[in-house]
Amino acid sequence: MYSSSNLLPFKILNIEKVLLDRRWNYQNVCSPFFRMLYIVDGKGSIFHGSKEYHLTRNRLILIPDYTSCSYYCDNSLQMIYIIFSNQLQNELKMHGFRNHVFTLDADQNDKCLIYRILELNPDMGLSDPNPQKYDNLNYLDRCKKTESEKPLSNTFESQGILLQLFSRFKPLSQENNDYNDTSSRRIIQTIQYINNNLNKNLSVKLLAQEACLTPDYFSRLFLQVTKSRPIEFIQRKRIENVQLLLITTNHSLEKIAELSGLSNSSYLIRLFKRYTGTVPGKWKDHYQKEKNLFFQP
Repeated sequence: MYSSSNLLPFKILNIEKVLLDRRWNYQNVCSPFFRMLYIVDGKGSIFHGSKEYHLTRNRLILIPDYTSCSYYCDNSLQMIYIIFSNQLQNELKMHGFRNHVFTLDADQNDKCLIYRILELNPDMGLSDPNPQKYDNLNYLDRCKKTESEKPLSNTFESQGILLQLFSRFKPLSQENNDYNDTSSRRIIQTIQYINNNLNKNLSVKLLAQEACLTPDYFSRLFLQVTKSRPIEFIQRKRIENVQLLLITTNHSLEKIAELSGLSNSSYLIRLFKRYTGTVPGKWKDHYQKEKNLFFQP
């Protein structure tokens, strides 16, 4: 059946206003979803790499998908959080958000938009904070049902608000790259081809042919534009797909390996550990625990 959500850039999964305390203290949280935080009151910190980001009143924070962070609250922290998935098709521009935390001072318009989108999406907080009772797959299904029951006007207005808030954060890649030239557009098209064909055999030679470039020139251009070599980029995208399938399906590792273009579950586990530092089962358990306790009131 046709769904208007297929045309929308983001899918809102959770949104809620919460009051946190010193229990909000978690290490190395890595989510396949975007998180936007508006700090209402109190103090806290986000740590990413060697940098600390201070959470103070009227700060607006964007944590992109697959960005590992640690979180800390010494006493109390009140915030409004929005968890959403990215459905934008321009992967290259979204790539500029990866592995960075973005913060800015919210103005009065930002504050009005945050409270309006909260009003438009009631009862969308995290369900049960107990990780032993939480089922992420069932909850995603419940989110889809909740979305289908909303007035279409609420959905469109929420998307417009989220886009306005999202547009306040400039991807770092835009500071040094221009994506309007012909060569860069070919890389954009290549990235879309990779995203749509992760389950297939992808080689530099094949991708160069798709881009109508020689393999050597294609590799140099890909590195220049994305700051990553083609094979490494493909591997990372496959592991990201594995992470998403781990928490949104009940598939076996063999099936997930097949859907992600990995030869078998053994290779999946080795590659997964190389990029995440742990094995799929432990990563899934850690993700579910941190996601449920992350905003525990």
